[in-house]
This record gives sequence, structure tokens and C-alpha cells, in this order.
Amino acid sequence: MRTVKKLLLEYGKRLGEHSQPIVVSSRVRLARNFSPFRFPANAKDSERVEILDFAKRYVQKLKDFKIFIDLSELKKPEQLALQERRVISKELLEKKVGTGVICNDRALASIMINEEDHLRIQVIGSGLQLRDIWKKINAIDDAIDDGYYAFSPPMGYLTACPSNVGTGMRASIMFHLPGLGMAEQIQHLIDAVQQIGIVVRGVHGEGSQARGYMYQLSNQQTLGICEVDEIQRLEHVIKTIIDQEKSAREELFKRSRTQFLNKIGRIYGVLCSCYTLESEEAFEMLAWMRLAADSGLIDEKNRAGIDRYMVESQPGNLVVLYDKNLSPEERDIIRAENMRIFFKKIQDLQFDVKF
Repeated sequence: MRTVKKLLLEYGKRLGEHSQPIVVSSRVRLARNFSPFRFPANAKDSERVEILDFAKRYVQKLKDFKIFIDLSELKKPEQLALQERRVISKELLEKKVGTGVICNDRALASIMINEEDHLRIQVIGSGLQLRDIWKKINAIDDAIDDGYYAFSPPMGYLTACPSNVGTGMRASIMFHLPGLGMAEQIQHLIDAVQQIGIVVRGVHGEGSQARGYMYQLSNQQTLGICEVDEIQRLEHVIKTIIDQEKSAREELFKRSRTQFLNKIGRIYGVLCSCYTLESEEAFEMLAWMRLAADSGLIDEKNRAGIDRYMVESQPGNLVVLYDKNLSPEERDIIRAENMRIFFKKIQDLQFDVKF
């Protein structure tokens, strides 16, 4: 587990570098294919292996992309941990032959090979960083391209799924929206953004459920647009959602201050004293403590640590980081111990905070 563990530790160091209220993380993903080969779904096993070797040769010429992980050689907890970190997708794990992922040594950028497309390049970072991330991923994309990309001048980049043809870009933001969620305005938000070609999903993307009032927003249109223009359009939508969430929180604190403080206080007490803690329960509680940091009930400097534990407390991550096979009960005990240590270091809740 050494390679994956090292990767997770490097990723963890940078989870809170740009921690912000409301916006948890930013990600940009590009779908790319090599013109000499068939799309992965139509390729034979021998072709998939050839594509993997071809992709490795082109990607690993990049300065920082030296970490190659062959998914067929990974244990189940390692696969799960990488999926929990969004380094790989569930769909990639379902492929049996010729799959892998190449990461840079800082674990902020990764390239999946032979998922739906030959390459799925992605860069992820904490907070709102869409423009900076676009610059980074665009440079990576240009460095890989050596005239082999499947490209049509009238249409753009050719992809396995027609919905990605054009830019092949999906830019997404992970939001923490407890204000809108508790005000039961999320469906209104979903309906509104869908009308302008933006989709809202759960924590792990398409088909997943929202947890801890976490929602992922991303663009749908890829054909006939410019990447920079689309990111600017997304930033305008993001600002609107942030303003709406701030207003919803202010109304929540004004209308239900006592209930809100009681909820946060009880959760804080549990996290400081619990002996076992299941994964889903921990995630929900940490989401509430993130709101406490945003609201000034605890020092906002703790938000970065909360964000880190929301990831590192998941089952696959615990097994890999502790480098041992842990039963569900053992994971629950370790998770609770980590919470006790972290939250006992935090000063008492500031109940006299002015919202």
C-alpha cells in the first residue's frame, strides 16, 4: 500500500490550502482520445493494453507525472481510497483490462487511462480556484498533445460520449449549502441552473446522493463554446449561489438561533467524547462543524482540518493510512479517536457570536 498511502498523505497536506466558506473544492476535467485507437468501450483487451502503454509513454514525459498505478494490482481498500479522493472513478474500477491512473507527485492532478475515454485529465483544489485550475490543466493538456488527439475542426475534441464532444471539459464546484438545504430551496436551485445548462449532483457526481448538504455543480455544454468563457459563466453562477446561501444562513440564524446553537453544541460534545463513530455519521457531524467554523462558533482556521477529516475518515482511506486490515468496528473506534483528539484541541464554542 506504500505508493497509494504516500499519495493520500501528499493529498491531505494540501486539502485545506485554500479553504473557504460555502465552496469546498474546485475541479476541472478534460476528456481526450488518441486518433489511432478505438474508444475503450469498443476496443479489444489487447488494444486496451496497447492504449495503456501508448498513454503512459506520452503522459510520463511530463516533468511531474511519474506515479503510475496499475488498478489491477491494487487491493480493494486502495481502490476504494482513491475513489473516495476522486482520483479515480467507479466506472474506471469496473474496467478489467488495461486501466491505470498517473498522478503528479503532489497528488493534485491525475490522469485516468481507459475509462470512458482514453484519457480523463483532472486537476482539483480546495476552495474556489476555477481559473487557476484551468490554467494548470490547459498546460498539462498542451504538453501531452503531440498531434495524436482525436480532433475535428468543425466540432472540437472527439469523445466516446456525444455530450462531451467539443471542449471535452467539465468544470465543477463542490458546495456546502446547509442554509439552502434547511430552507428547502435546493430543488428550486437545481431547477433554475438546469435551465441554463448546469447540473447539480451529490458528493460523488452522477448518480450519487447529497451528504452533509454537500452538492456538486458542473457545466453540461461542451460543444460550440470556449473554455474560458464557460468558466467565466460558471463563476457568475457560483457568486449568485454563494450570495443565496449567505442569505439563507442569515435567515436561519435569525429565525432558529437557539435550535442552531443547540445542534452545534451537541455535535461538538459528541465529537469530543465519542468512543465509536460510523463513517456516514462522522461526515454529517463534520459538515455541521464546518458550518460552525463558517459562523465563527469555532476559529475558522479549523475548517481546513475539518475538510481533511471529511475525506480521511472514509473507510478506504482509514485502511490505507493505517496500513492494516481494519474491521468496521476497528475503523469506527479509530475514527472516533481522531475526532476526540482534533476537537478537544479546539477552544470552547463561542456561543456569544453575533451572526
